[in-house]
Amino acid sequence: MIATLLSYMVLGQNPEVDSKDLPNGAKYRVEREAGTGQVMVTLYVDEANLPEDGGTPGTRHLLEHLIAKGSDRMLDVKLESIGLTMTAYTERDGTAFVIMGPSEHAVMAIESLRELLAPLEVGEEELKNELKIIDQEGIFRDRFARFMDSAWLALFDPGVGTIHGNLNAMAQLAPADLRGYSSALMSGGGLTVFVKGDVDPGVTGLRLTEILGEASTSETNYIPRNFLESIGRKESVKAKGAARAVVLAGLDRPMTLARIGVGLALQKLEPGFELVYEPSFDRGVLLLFSQDASSFESLSKYSYDDIRRIAPYARLQATRYANGLLTEGPGYGVLRAKQMRQAPSFDLRQIRSTAAGLTDEEVWGALQDWQGGAMHIEGTE
Repeated sequence: MIATLLSYMVLGQNPEVDSKDLPNGAKYRVEREAGTGQVMVTLYVDEANLPEDGGTPGTRHLLEHLIAKGSDRMLDVKLESIGLTMTAYTERDGTAFVIMGPSEHAVMAIESLRELLAPLEVGEEELKNELKIIDQEGIFRDRFARFMDSAWLALFDPGVGTIHGNLNAMAQLAPADLRGYSSALMSGGGLTVFVKGDVDPGVTGLRLTEILGEASTSETNYIPRNFLESIGRKESVKAKGAARAVVLAGLDRPMTLARIGVGLALQKLEPGFELVYEPSFDRGVLLLFSQDASSFESLSKYSYDDIRRIAPYARLQATRYANGLLTEGPGYGVLRAKQMRQAPSFDLRQIRSTAAGLTDEEVWGALQDWQGGAMHIEGTE
């Protein structure tokens, strides 16, 4: 009995935390999870360090490819040789580098940040080869990405296009351009590091202070995007199918979780629907997609009388989503890193509580969005 009580006490304790805002604008947060034997190090770079890709669409995406290689172009090999892995990707509001693996190699994971922050030197031939790789990536972009591009352009002012970039424009960039852009992108004002795992927060914090402190001083230029009222607006895209899109406020808002919960419920109840969510700062685009535009006609059958049946299911799906944020490694780390750039980190346990407590009225409002209140997007191949 005593052992059981002690285990509950341990589970109820908050992990040890160390966080700091450095003079050059960089931030870090370290959360200790003793006994896990794992570590995750996330570097998130704010797009405001290089607004509008420096005028060439896709510049941050190209830089992500080149920076992730490290100064000697062997960073991934060195990490994988000791069981660490790195994932890098570019979003509309930033670029993420996520290193995960055994906590016994936490020092190597953290020291790898030096490689990512080092000045970028790239030759003409390497640049050409990387553009070919990005071109090949584009072939495999899924249908959701095309609809998501359209939604971002339609829902935000100014419109935010695809992060994949314009290959013809990127091909005009010279190594010197990328050197300057990289320096701007990786400057201190837009850097956030989030470390979670079996590490000592104090020691890790000192190491991060040294590494991040070497980045140049800068201030970010982020300007919140204004939501455009786009109800019923049509947008033509080159992708087969149809979608309805809404802009969500913060993830801690009940209506955000209601729309996610109802969307996930419809994905289960109505064959052919798929839900795609792309958060960004305190807003993001949520997309309910179907390859068959006529699928949305099936949603008209639901009325307020059905809420007693649908609401518990929507609450369950929203709660499962929140639980996933608590347990998923990279996604959780990036989410927390994002929030640190603008406000105190979300309490994900409170988000789970909000999801479980969604009211019938909130679920009904979310269902009405998907029945026709959201922006309509249609396209053909």
